Amino acid sequence: MAEEDQNLYHLVRAMRELAVHLPIDAKFLREMQNQDIDVLDRFVFRFAKTVDSMGKRLFPELLATLGELDEQMFFRDMLNKLEKFGILNSAEAWNTYRDRRNGLTHEYPEAEEEKAAAIMDAYEISFHLIDIFVRLKVLLSERLGIATQDLALPNIDRLPRYQQ
Repeated sequence: MAEEDQNLYHLVRAMRELAVHLPIDAKFLREMQNQDIDVLDRFVFRFAKTVDSMGKRLFPELLATLGELDEQMFFRDMLNKLEKFGILNSAEAWNTYRDRRNGLTHEYPEAEEEKAAAIMDAYEISFHLIDIFVRLKVLLSERLGIATQDLALPNIDRLPRYQQ
């Protein structure tokens, strides 16, 4: 879980840097300076890395720790179990997060309006990723007896929210 802690820490850092420019729009994307591109690249990278590490490592590790992982289990079954435990709001939502990750890293939209909407969507999804991580840590603390105050949780109180 240390890697996911680091990913989340850096995602929140990238969100803070990006928040200065919010809401992202087509005009911002057309007029970006090098430092703006760096901030945006860092955010997209950390968003993608967080989604990947949670899905590929953290979720299976959590289910294994809880004695709920079957080696033949499909990813969809893992998501359903995580939903049952209250970690995910819905398995479908996680698939949406993965789709957004894929869209930003592989199929970046050409039109600035679409790029801006995708970035803003990823920014909002990042809050959900943080929430999932917090719920996961709380569940582990309850099951393993770790005091929740000992858990490193990201502070996102000052980050602006932009629901679309």
